[in-house]
Amino acid sequence: MIAIMALASTAMFAQKGATYVGANVNYGLHSDYKNFGVGVKAQYEFLQNVRAEASLNYFFKKDCVSMWDLNLNAHYIFHVGNVGIYPLAGLTVLNANVEHGDNDTELGLNLGGGVEFPIASNVKLNFEAKYQTGDNWDRPVISAGIAFPL
Repeated sequence: MIAIMALASTAMFAQKGATYVGANVNYGLHSDYKNFGVGVKAQYEFLQNVRAEASLNYFFKKDCVSMWDLNLNAHYIFHVGNVGIYPLAGLTVLNANVEHGDNDTELGLNLGGGVEFPIASNVKLNFEAKYQTGDNWDRPVISAGIAFPL
């Protein structure tokens, strides 16, 4: 019985060609501005254990600043039992809208990692931490998300 459960839980991890879509809640930790956000994502595994993820996130206005970011990241997934652990690297376009001030858009890099695990058949939950670089808006971002196969 335990062997069957282990096989079933690892079978839900993406295979080459698998596509997932999902949603995130995020917390951006810029040194001057910290705000919560929500986002959507799409993942495609184009090589065994290697996937691309595109995401769009909106961070709610706090302390007169709202933000959005558009990301394209690569993940390499290490499977440990039914848990997937991944480093990530990619590009971000970050926009900060300061009330009564500038609207600043920057191109930057994402570096970080995450962990994912199944919570039900064909549903996975993930936690992620990354650092976004940019000219004025360097910041760590932590997130929790859910993804479903297409």
